[in-house]
Amino acid sequence: MGTRRIYGILFDGAWLWEEYVNSLIDDMFYHPMNKAGQGAQRLFAGNVGLIYPDFISRNSENRIIADAKYKPIDNIGNRDYLQVLAYMFRFDAQESYYLYPEAGPSEDRKLWLNKGSTYEKDVAPRRNICVVKHGLKIPYEADDYDSFVKEMKANEQVFKMALQPAIH
Repeated sequence: MGTRRIYGILFDGAWLWEEYVNSLIDDMFYHPMNKAGQGAQRLFAGNVGLIYPDFISRNSENRIIADAKYKPIDNIGNRDYLQVLAYMFRFDAQESYYLYPEAGPSEDRKLWLNKGSTYEKDVAPRRNICVVKHGLKIPYEADDYDSFVKEMKANEQVFKMALQPAIH
């Protein structure tokens, strides 16, 4: 067989992030899995428009959509917004979350959907439809592995607790 050199490992970081987030919030959200073909949803009647939102809250009275994004907060933008708004509309959700890894000091960023038109000069934020960018803080200055694990577990609890008022 001989010796072979390995120069790197390729893995799907976005998928791994989504599954990690699921391990934290699976008691609050359903998690359709497109790679496994499980939990498929449809946008339209007649079995049209296959979609797989990352997370759909288990609370059907106050439905929330969450989308895992393995990218920095400022890189979550236009296409991401359109996708989550379509999911919100489909599931009658008034709130959604982007769940992303946060390396720096950052607070949740709330985005209120606009109403009105620039043509009529009456654009104003709605107070009933909100998209929240919610980061899980990743310790970047831990002294050692044990410190990292301890900080990470505390950050996971803070991350999860921030979602609970919205869910219940």
